Amino acid sequence: MFACAASAQNEATFSLESLSETVKPETPIPVRAGLYVTQITDVNQKEENFTIVVDVRYEWSEPKLTFDAEEVGAAIRSLSTSDFVSFARESSIPSPVGTFQNLQRRSFDKLSSVFWSSEGNVIHVAETVATLQAPDFDFRQYPFDTQTFYVRLLMANPKSFFVFEDLPEYSGMGSTLGEEEWIVRDVWTEIDTSRGVTGLESSRLSLVFTADRHLIYYWTRIFVPLLLLVTVSWANLFLEEYRRRIDIAGANLLAFIAFNFAVSGDLPRLGYVTFLDALMLAMFASAAVTVAYNVMLRRMAVEHHEERAKRIDWHVTYWGFPAIHILIVLTLWRSFFG
Repeated sequence: MFACAASAQNEATFSLESLSETVKPETPIPVRAGLYVTQITDVNQKEENFTIVVDVRYEWSEPKLTFDAEEVGAAIRSLSTSDFVSFARESSIPSPVGTFQNLQRRSFDKLSSVFWSSEGNVIHVAETVATLQAPDFDFRQYPFDTQTFYVRLLMANPKSFFVFEDLPEYSGMGSTLGEEEWIVRDVWTEIDTSRGVTGLESSRLSLVFTADRHLIYYWTRIFVPLLLLVTVSWANLFLEEYRRRIDIAGANLLAFIAFNFAVSGDLPRLGYVTFLDALMLAMFASAAVTVAYNVMLRRMAVEHHEERAKRIDWHVTYWGFPAIHILIVLTLWRSFFG
């Protein structure tokens, strides 16, 4: 059964390749193409996708579309994209068809039209809203991460029919993207080939850009409050009354728990640990150990080992506590960025 299915698949592939060989043009038709992102409406870290508004432009030449401008009464003709596809099919005129290769949900065309001149020069323009997959996202260094975004436009026709050429003066990013969390850094285009919907190699144009985060939000909402909580834990060690220390350390531990719940909604829910996850966990463990440490000192004092407790406490308070926290941060930084 499986052998028959494999044989049938091979025959279908062979037939498709043979058909394309018989009807393909002598040389592939170059299609100058560009992608221009005007908006980034959403970056979904949990689902690893992003939504954009992108302008798509194709330019190519087709001799079969030439016409007499005086007879028609116009130098340029135009149709909506769907009407042009029907017209081209009925007239046996080959036309390039592109699709977003990393499209995750159905795209929406706000505008899509085709214009061509009497000389047969064709321009296709479209403004599209699309949610694109981003499987290459890696948030291990969150929130100091830099992510790479790909907008991949794949030709549905095999590369023996149409090949993309870049429109460098058109491709790029708008100046007002509407995305407040990310700062776009580098933008470039790439042209290569990939397996198309026909199963044959097709030309592909990719608009690639890198972006990192506005860190002021994380400093004001997470890092500075976290530093203040750690400072309170350290300041508490300068008190001489161990019982009061235990009360304050316990309250500080509860503050850590509340703080963790407050910021948890801003953290990406991932299957691996990020830098911020590890830092929060380390500081939470530190607060818990501080409570246990003060309880230990209190017990030593009750059991008449107060002098020994004071000697231990002096070393921990004046250099042990800050040294341990600095070591924690440096170790985590080296683990995630080193």
